[in-house]
Amino acid sequence: MHKQIPVWVFLLCLLVGALGTVGFGWSVKGSLAGTHTFHGLGKVAVAIASFPDTVKLVFTTVKEDPDVNMRVPRTNADVSAFKPIATRPGIDIKGLVVHANHHALERARGWRILVGGFMLNGEFTHAALALSPELEVVRAWKLSEEGVAGVEPRVSYQKYVHGFALLPDGSVIFSFIPGVTLQRVDACSRRVWATPGSFHHAVSLANDKNFVWSLRDEPVNEKEVTETLVRVAVATGEVVKRISVDDIVAANPTIDILQIKQDDDNWGNGNPRNKPEVWGYDPLHLNDVEELPAAYAGSFNGFVAGDLLVSVRNLNLIFVLDPETLKVKWWHSGSWRRQHDPDWEPNGTISLLDNRMSRDYSRIVRITPFSDQVEVAFDGRTNDFYTRIRGNHQFTPAGNLLVASTQQGRAFEVNRDGQPVLEVYSTRPGGDEYNYPLSDAQWLALDSVDLEKDYACGK
Repeated sequence: MHKQIPVWVFLLCLLVGALGTVGFGWSVKGSLAGTHTFHGLGKVAVAIASFPDTVKLVFTTVKEDPDVNMRVPRTNADVSAFKPIATRPGIDIKGLVVHANHHALERARGWRILVGGFMLNGEFTHAALALSPELEVVRAWKLSEEGVAGVEPRVSYQKYVHGFALLPDGSVIFSFIPGVTLQRVDACSRRVWATPGSFHHAVSLANDKNFVWSLRDEPVNEKEVTETLVRVAVATGEVVKRISVDDIVAANPTIDILQIKQDDDNWGNGNPRNKPEVWGYDPLHLNDVEELPAAYAGSFNGFVAGDLLVSVRNLNLIFVLDPETLKVKWWHSGSWRRQHDPDWEPNGTISLLDNRMSRDYSRIVRITPFSDQVEVAFDGRTNDFYTRIRGNHQFTPAGNLLVASTQQGRAFEVNRDGQPVLEVYSTRPGGDEYNYPLSDAQWLALDSVDLEKDYACGK
């Protein structure tokens, strides 16, 4: 004989279910908005709520080519006259093609380093490639991450190398975005150290070569992070100095450009004074930091060797910072749009890549500090140069300009007159629609590092 469930029990179950649904929805909404008091519960709720989409994403990823998120469109580039790049035995690269004026390049002899994603030895690999003066790939560093401190990295197709420096001993220091470490590997791609953290965008050698500067997002609490400049020991990977955005703002209370993206958290009937506001989402987006080289310091009145040149993408801002007092010595904003890679130049100017995000072309500009005179050093309309995000540039001692146009999967070099002497595309094998991004291109003097040395990598 079956017992009937009392009506009140049934109604109670409906009520509990309704309340649970409301609570679940509130947890999801609160967690996504960053306002949930019980953060752990909110994360669980979001995970459950997103389960159907997660399953869909997994099946979509399996169905599609796995590198779909790594491709950039080739657009109108004609690479029919380009040739596959030459490589040393043991290095097999598919899709990297080059067109060069070798006679012109003789006046700018040096190593050229390309960093990005490549089809290397039969598989997609994040790597750095060393090109000889004859444009032969003589060395390849494989750049990868392993889990550190219990945090697992993203798979290769969901991140980019963004921050790279080559050391005199042939080892390299690099970071991914989004990544979970700053790493150093030797000339044979063997890991020397890995420092956990959300490092990104920049790895630049300090004057003494014993340290590098990088950028790192550091958690404040479960909801917030702060952007920091960090100085890291080359030998050990130890962070020996950190400068947070909050520290810089506090040391420069009258420079309002640093606070332009703050939200008004003091709303209501009150009228508080001298109370700091809260940061909005990604208010600054630091994307570079470099020390003023001692060799250039005499060309910069008002600055000294070791001062830091910092780029703040989301404010269209660059500034020079005393790393000891944290005082901003000079700043400029608004003459470029979403810039990357400001560099100290030996003639007392600062050059940078003006991405001009969402406009029709990118360019390279120079600015003279304090006079704030801006000049266009290279107009991207002359060779269809446009990278809406990322990218870098370098003026070589010979006066050539080397550029990585990341979102075009392209690197190019022009002489003093703006005439092309080198162009490289990292084409995606198997079609003519896409390239792989090139994150970085660097020129190095031949005597700065011995890349022909036998490092006994096979032993």
